Amino acid sequence: MGASHEIRVIVNGAVIVGWTGYHVERSMITPSDPFELRRPFDAQAWNLLRRDSDVRIQIDGTTILRGFVEKRVHSSKAGTMVISGRDRAGRLVDESAPSIDYSGMTILQAFQRIVSPWFGTVTLSDARNRRLSVGKGKRVASGAEPVVLINVRVPRRGIVHPGEKRSQILHEIAARTHTIWWSSADGTEIFVGHPNFTQGAQYILLHAKTGTTAKGNVKDMTIEEDDGDRYSVIMCGGVGGATPDNYGSNVTDNRGVVYDNPFNKIDGTGRDFIHPKRMYMPEKEFESNNDAQRVAANEQARRDFKRHIVRVEAPLHGQFLDPGAPATLFVPNTIARVINQDHEPALDDTYLIVSCAYSSNRDQGETTTMMLVPTGTEIIL
Repeated sequence: MGASHEIRVIVNGAVIVGWTGYHVERSMITPSDPFELRRPFDAQAWNLLRRDSDVRIQIDGTTILRGFVEKRVHSSKAGTMVISGRDRAGRLVDESAPSIDYSGMTILQAFQRIVSPWFGTVTLSDARNRRLSVGKGKRVASGAEPVVLINVRVPRRGIVHPGEKRSQILHEIAARTHTIWWSSADGTEIFVGHPNFTQGAQYILLHAKTGTTAKGNVKDMTIEEDDGDRYSVIMCGGVGGATPDNYGSNVTDNRGVVYDNPFNKIDGTGRDFIHPKRMYMPEKEFESNNDAQRVAANEQARRDFKRHIVRVEAPLHGQFLDPGAPATLFVPNTIARVINQDHEPALDDTYLIVSCAYSSNRDQGETTTMMLVPTGTEIIL
């Protein structure tokens, strides 16, 4: 199958093309994104793409990932070369965090200390990254960026223990403040905040009903609903054991409790759960009742992320939204209208794209595999 998108790798100002297969991921829910590219062996390309080279991977001239080559393979028999690695956030995953006590620091100050020197900017807005990542195709109004206060102090104590990774500390701080973080596609910024649910839907992903003449525009669409790691009620308390009484109002005030069904404050059943499923989280040294409630709510949000997920395999790496215009690339933190006429009941709603995997091989050609969650889903990792 012929290539519809131009894939380029830029290293030290040199442009390397001719890639016959690749898999590149971009995600807002994983700490770093991997890549792997294959092409016929070329001595000049091999010498340029040394291990630990700083590379930019582009689709149609748009940078979708900047990272470091970690591994390369030359097969003499096949006459091929393969490079693989991760984006610059891989350094945050691998390196130990600086030994600091970020107690009393603001969220912004703590992030800046931990991501330096790999990222010079910590930003509250993903608008620039989203605007650049979609390429030269049609754009919709971004909507107001979510307001996040990161000039406030990090909740609870913050001591970095020897050996803890930079990404571990970032996740810990973000979870305490109901935020998530990811790196920009061009590798210059770390974003900390919330997804933008106010933007308009930019893509239409349609799976037509089987046996009809309607024409869909996706290769496959799956819908996952998962309660395996979820609970009908989660309580976080400073004292007490996990007995039936601990889920009632007679528990000590030093507690926080959340229900899957907020209208049933007995056991939280009636929405996704038919039968009660309870979790008790003993904690110590809460600063306030709100602190206990925040921990319980964070735990519920982290687990509820898997409640309803749509996975889509779409042809190419974007949609041609205007006749004759370049494709608008699929990228995370954008909104799509998802229609599945084969589902019962039929699905037609807006979803947030949280990850994209761009792939190409001889058998399937160019595809983008996306993971989406309903708009408004709270994401705590």
